[in-house]
Amino acid sequence: MPRKTRRKKNVRRGSSPGMPGLPSLPGNQQALMKQMEQMQQRQSQLAEEANTKEYEASAGGGMVKVGGTGQGLLTHVEINPEILDPEDSELIQDMVLAAVNDFLTQVQEGQENQMDELTRGLNLPPGLLG
Repeated sequence: MPRKTRRKKNVRRGSSPGMPGLPSLPGNQQALMKQMEQMQQRQSQLAEEANTKEYEASAGGGMVKVGGTGQGLLTHVEINPEILDPEDSELIQDMVLAAVNDFLTQVQEGQENQMDELTRGLNLPPGLLG
C-alpha cells in the first residue's frame, strides 16, 4: 500500500528581510518581529542611558547629599561639616538614611519611566511586565 505524504500548505521558503536564515513569515508576524527588534535596540539604548544617568538626593535642607548612577550604585556622600557634632550622630545617621532612600526612589522611578517609554504603544495587558 503506497504511503501518503502530507504536504504543508502555504509555507513560504526563503529568508526574512533583515533576518537571514529565518523562514519568511506572514505580514503580521514579520511586522511583529521587526517591532521586537526595534524594541530590543531601544532597550539597549535606554540601558546605556541608565548606566550614565546620575541622580542626587539630599536631606536636612541639603546638609547631607548622596548621589549615584541609574544602576543604584552610590558614587558619593557629602556631609556638611556644620552638622558633625558627636552628640548628634543619630540625627546624621537619620539624614543619611533619608537621603539614600530618596536616591533609591529616584532610581526606581527612572527605571519605571524607561520601561513605560519602551513599551509605549505596544498595547500590553496591564500588569504583564510587573
